Amino acid sequence: MNRNDLFRNIGEIDDDILERSEGAPGSGRKTIWLKWAAIAACLCLVVGIAIPVLHFKGGTDPVKDIAALEFNGKFYEAVDLPEVLEKYGMPPKITADMAGQHLAYLKSDGGSGYKCTPVETDMELYQYAPAICDGVMLLRDGDHWFAALFCNFYQFDSNTSVELTELYRVYGIESAADIASITEMGKGSREEIGTPVTETAEISAFYDMTTALWSYGNEDFQKEMFGGYTDEDAQLAAYSAFADDRRNVRIETADGLRFFIAFYPSYDWIYGGGTMSYFKIDKQMHAWIDRNLNR
Repeated sequence: MNRNDLFRNIGEIDDDILERSEGAPGSGRKTIWLKWAAIAACLCLVVGIAIPVLHFKGGTDPVKDIAALEFNGKFYEAVDLPEVLEKYGMPPKITADMAGQHLAYLKSDGGSGYKCTPVETDMELYQYAPAICDGVMLLRDGDHWFAALFCNFYQFDSNTSVELTELYRVYGIESAADIASITEMGKGSREEIGTPVTETAEISAFYDMTTALWSYGNEDFQKEMFGGYTDEDAQLAAYSAFADDRRNVRIETADGLRFFIAFYPSYDWIYGGGTMSYFKIDKQMHAWIDRNLNR
């Protein structure tokens, strides 16, 4: 398993991101190269599992040409690729008529993305009018429009934990009624597996159970899951085995937006995309998985 395979399988590095990092043509805007710190912020599980691999291999940054910004304690990635937009439940092209309320003026931070500024500029951040929430915003850079997709919460330290309730709220989900469907997805989160869950009772059960799960910060998770390994090769093998157990789940909101979480059923864990937190699966959650994701 090479580094990119391990990144894909373990956590939240998206195939779309890796494709852009491997030489996809730019959109005509100014290229912005992310520092490793910003990359780690937007790639969620990389902080917990992939960084040791980079240290072992001495590798270079896995992601380039990604425009990132921080806004209200959350990190975002600016995206205009049609396949990525559609994957997250948006139209394939961002246009000015989708812009809602103006949120902030932006400027280049000189190398790692955008940052807010009180001075009026030709770069702006707007609400996404079709589905107003923190999960998706719109970014205008001159005449070019992007979706600013939520990556993860700001982490105060390496063991900050965030409840799944907070992730749901990012996408405007305040109750089970705000979830339209739950679907298992294949590797890369592109192809549906099985039948989407749309039954009200099952969606309500999923929402109630996941919001009640205990949250583990990254360090606590690492200690419990991988803390017993002292041999480097054995530790990497354990990471790889954990990655291979991953099952992707897409949650679609009532407004049509989509986001993803990961299940590791053989190891009794859920990873909440963007939370950098892990949740121990209980027997009830396993029963839900067996009823709904194995059909």
